[in-house]
Amino acid sequence: YSGLGSILMFHRVCPESSTPRIRGNAGLEVTPEYLEKTIRFLRQNDYEIISLTRVAQILNGSHEEKKFAVFTLDDGYVDNYLYAYPVFKKHKVPFTIYVTTHFPDGKAILWWYLLEDLILRENRIEFEFDGRKHQYFCASLWEKERTYQDIHGLILNNPSGTLEQRIQQIFKNYVVDLLGKTSELALNWQQIREMSENPLVEIGAHTTHHHALNKLPEPAVQKEMEGSRSKIESETGQKVEHFCYPFGTQSEVGEREFQIAKKCGFKTSTTAHAANIFPEHKNLLERLPRIPVNEKRDNGDINYLNLWLNGALPCIINKFKRVV
Repeated sequence: YSGLGSILMFHRVCPESSTPRIRGNAGLEVTPEYLEKTIRFLRQNDYEIISLTRVAQILNGSHEEKKFAVFTLDDGYVDNYLYAYPVFKKHKVPFTIYVTTHFPDGKAILWWYLLEDLILRENRIEFEFDGRKHQYFCASLWEKERTYQDIHGLILNNPSGTLEQRIQQIFKNYVVDLLGKTSELALNWQQIREMSENPLVEIGAHTTHHHALNKLPEPAVQKEMEGSRSKIESETGQKVEHFCYPFGTQSEVGEREFQIAKKCGFKTSTTAHAANIFPEHKNLLERLPRIPVNEKRDNGDINYLNLWLNGALPCIINKFKRVV
């Protein structure tokens, strides 16, 4: 069940926060120390750390003696430049950042962080959503977690075309700068350009808006994929050959989206399905699974990563199905 190797999925790399957090968001973050631990762990266990381009070559028949591991980071957070990039350079490790182009354009509303801030700040949340009044009492941390999950579902599980309208409805009664988090947390184009010039770095496409693609009509899906690719290429002058589906689970992406990505001609496209990479993925390059790296879930113990890499956890999660 361990296959040829694994593609690892990260989002943010940043110092530990001392303030209370919502678990879902905190789980997207690892510390620079943990990133370094991951690199050392892989090398001590005789993994070859390679690029996505190399993965495509291996799957297309190019021989690789050792098991491989690949580092990917989703969305385009500034801490990828401030904290992850120096670690990768120090250890000469290749990696891919999948950029949602509205992040560096300063147009993305990072509503999941705005929502976290609001819920942690308030003990009662009230808003009208699609003509219905919603009220949440959230004084305790446990209530805040539950409130976050409920509102997160309201925002996400509706057509992507009305996403901004739904966000506005929820934050309407509160003083919230919808783009404030973007300038604070997103990469800018200068940082992306600088990294893209380093041979260790591949910049991948991650759509323009970070919508759940299966909620969009087909032409809009293709536009999201191709639009993010051409924007990154025009900003960096480098070819973009890899793509990642926003959210990337079976709830947001399926056969239609895989075929559109294939049609767009990306060398690889990755999901958030938890599994390892097998020779059979040669014919499934538009739907490569990844292993989620989560420092909080694993209580900071790097040895838990082995249960993912050796296939034990993917085997259980996927009900003994090897190729996902």
